[in-house]
Amino acid sequence: MKRLVCSFLILLMALSVVGLLGGSAAASDTAGTVYRVRTDDGADLALLRYRPDAGSAFHAGSQPVLFMPGAATNIFEFLPYTRPGRTCYAELPATLPDWARGDPYIARDPLKLYSMAYYLYSRGYDVFLANYRGQGDGEVASYGAPNADIDHFGIYDVKAAVQKVRRITGKPPVYIGHSMGSTMAYVYLQGSYYVPGFNFKVASSDALARERNAGTGRQAIKGWVNLDGPLHPKVTGAQTPTGLIWWLCFFPVYLNLRPVSAIAPETGLGSIADLVMRLLWATRSLVPDPLEEMITALFSINPANLSPAVMDDMIKYGVSGGAFHMIAQYFDASQTGKLREYYRNGPMGRFRIFPPPLDGPENLYCYSDHMDKVTVPSLFLADATLDITDPAHLRECYDLKARNPLDEFFEVPGSAHMDLVDGLNAPFVTFPRIGAWIQKLGSD
Repeated sequence: MKRLVCSFLILLMALSVVGLLGGSAAASDTAGTVYRVRTDDGADLALLRYRPDAGSAFHAGSQPVLFMPGAATNIFEFLPYTRPGRTCYAELPATLPDWARGDPYIARDPLKLYSMAYYLYSRGYDVFLANYRGQGDGEVASYGAPNADIDHFGIYDVKAAVQKVRRITGKPPVYIGHSMGSTMAYVYLQGSYYVPGFNFKVASSDALARERNAGTGRQAIKGWVNLDGPLHPKVTGAQTPTGLIWWLCFFPVYLNLRPVSAIAPETGLGSIADLVMRLLWATRSLVPDPLEEMITALFSINPANLSPAVMDDMIKYGVSGGAFHMIAQYFDASQTGKLREYYRNGPMGRFRIFPPPLDGPENLYCYSDHMDKVTVPSLFLADATLDITDPAHLRECYDLKARNPLDEFFEVPGSAHMDLVDGLNAPFVTFPRIGAWIQKLGSD
């Protein structure tokens, strides 16, 4: 029974704490333009070109940036703002960061202070946000998720989004991925593709890897901001999924959390969640392992670094769900300590329930073993908390990639996995760090 409970908690953990955070928006009412993007396998993705209101111009001709959200979230994790007709109850801090002082949009809507997308827009960048398959709702919904795994996201979805931004702007984008949004970048930047044939099987093309990393060509990105994106999440042997969980993950099911948003109020749950998390964080050291470790992993938010108003926005708008096959692939990576292609790939893989050993005869492609193919300029930002990810592990991922003179690694103090993106310190630390690094890349 204990193992079953542990496995269920890790199932939630693989969804990046969405058990607490709830649902997502019924539709996008942002003032941007939504493009529909078709992947090579027929999935239908939403790509939003962002501007803060209908009276604002797109920054056409400027350097494009492309956001990709984490597991079970959607583009609104980068884009908290007060919806039309709603009252903003967020309050600005007594002291604003230099970039936000005198900003009329932030004065009208303090939630925008915590929007990474708005920050880069305010710095003059051409901002795009993509929902990978299954994520988002309404006009920004992306479709084609039930059988999806991380290979699909990296091979199909990232490619389609990057190429679309390139066609619109004529420039290679700077790719910004949070959590799994950067895990799928590991897949993409290694030049990964599916070998033609009936059975999925991943291979890597050196030519594709060079094109995608070099900043030229239709599939290229100019730089990569990795926001705490692991090759594998932090899980111990005590939390090994049981046979029942592996069986559940065998089926092509999408766990849809969006209906929760229908019953979630616009305000109030953020304050309740804040109290619950503060209590858990204050008492987690009093319970024995592995429960203490699981509490820390499940609630990968530092409550002292997140405004209840931002948490409300995430509860109502920022979460979508996740495909069981994606969850299973993360389970496999957490247990082996390496990210490899979906373990049911290959001629007999579709009949496999349990993952084979790393050194098995299946010859599964292992992304962790080919980080030397990743040569693009990269900024790795790790959170400072041992939660669903380990800061030391992200440093290992950084050290594994081929070194570029523009590479940087930085651990954001006082942050956890989720609030790294939109925490209280993000406008003061994380956003300017990203802006300064992108500026170093120059523009085409």
